[in-house]
Amino acid sequence: ARACATDIDIGEVRAFGEETPSTTEGITFDADGNLYVGTRYTEANDELLDVSPAGTFESVAEEESILGLESHENGIIACGVRTGKLLLIDPETGQVDTITDQLGEPNFVVTTAWDTMLVSDDRNGEDTIYEVTWEGDVSTWVDGVPSPNGMVFSLDGSTLYVATTFEDPPGLWRVPIMGDGTAGTPDKWVTFPSGSTPDGVAIDSEGNVYVALNLLGEIAKVDTEGNDSIIATGVRTTASLAFGQGEFDPCSIYSTNLFGTQLWRVGIGVLGVEK
Repeated sequence: ARACATDIDIGEVRAFGEETPSTTEGITFDADGNLYVGTRYTEANDELLDVSPAGTFESVAEEESILGLESHENGIIACGVRTGKLLLIDPETGQVDTITDQLGEPNFVVTTAWDTMLVSDDRNGEDTIYEVTWEGDVSTWVDGVPSPNGMVFSLDGSTLYVATTFEDPPGLWRVPIMGDGTAGTPDKWVTFPSGSTPDGVAIDSEGNVYVALNLLGEIAKVDTEGNDSIIATGVRTTASLAFGQGEFDPCSIYSTNLFGTQLWRVGIGVLGVEK
């Protein structure tokens, strides 16, 4: 049975593990409870790190650009923000394959229940979330979500929650999902302070959504009614978020650090969704 660890309080922020060799952005757990984090370099290839529950890590793959991460039975999916690519990485062998190279500056990716991938691009002026098939076909899934970044599905799969980074003021949007997997009309659900740069998102087993407010170093909690509060502060340049899986605390959020080399662990006190 999954149970909350007792060594951390709700809202408590702890440094997790060894400092990484560079700043980090993407984070994901696979179905076996392995934690993967993407490093960001300016003059070298990015790396995919395999991070142990003790916080040690090893590099398992490298590529010119690795940003947002998602796990799938096929491997680790990664956004190549500097290359326009969506990548499939085998962390066992380090092999990197290109699913498509026809994206602008892909930032975040989620897999769908209908076996495609949705990809965001948070640049100013962008308002499109793209859909990509495993064959590499790219199409517009929905327009009208300004500067889309982190994404997560509701527990029942009827809604996609999207954090908007450079919208002014930024927020958390909802995109209804039709029965055939097409998108309904997006609407802005929650507004965050100007300049807070919402980034990654996560959802717990009760349906609460958590949003990394990057420049504020805060994590916001949004309940199922759309009420928002700050559950943690001092999470310096928090980027992507993921609830623990496997041997990691399932009631803690693990966070990357956009401008620093220290990963974070934040006590939430509610079970995350099990993969």
